[in-house]
Amino acid sequence: MKSGWGWNVRPQLDGRGRRGWMDSFVAAAPWITLGVLLIMMELVSGTLAVSQGVLFDLPDTAVGDMESTSLVALVMPMSHDTLVFFDDARFVLGDPHSEEALREQLAERAGKLRKNVLLVLADRRVNAGDMMALAQHARNAGIRKVLFAEKRADAPGEEP
Repeated sequence: MKSGWGWNVRPQLDGRGRRGWMDSFVAAAPWITLGVLLIMMELVSGTLAVSQGVLFDLPDTAVGDMESTSLVALVMPMSHDTLVFFDDARFVLGDPHSEEALREQLAERAGKLRKNVLLVLADRRVNAGDMMALAQHARNAGIRKVLFAEKRADAPGEEP
C-alpha cells in the first residue's frame, strides 16, 4: 500500500491478523490534546476574570475642564509610605487608623456637597495599588466620582 507521499506503508497487524488497539488511540490523540487544551484555556480565563477590584468607567473626552471639583487630595510617595494630603491634614495609606480617619473626613466633606467629585493629584511615582486603595476609600465614603490627574511632562518647572 502506498501513502500520499509515495512511501510504502504496511499496516501494523497483531498476531491474529487484526490491527493493534493502539491505532485507534493514535488516531484519537490529536482530538484528546485539543480537548485538554480547550479545558485548560477555559480554566485559566475563568480564574483571571473573577478577580476583585475597582471598576472605572473611563471618559471618552477630557473631563478636567468640564467637571467642577471641590474635593482635592494630593498623593505623594515617600521613602516608605504614601501620604495623602486632604483638608489640611496628612494621612498615611497602609495605616488602618489613618485610613479610617481619611474615610471619615471624606464622608464628612462629601455629605455637605451636592456634587461630590474628588480630584486626586499625583505623579507617576505613586503606586497604582495605592491609587486603587484611595479610590476604594472614596467610594466607601460616598463619593460618586474620582478624577485622577498627574503633572504633565510639559508643565512649567519640569525638566525633560
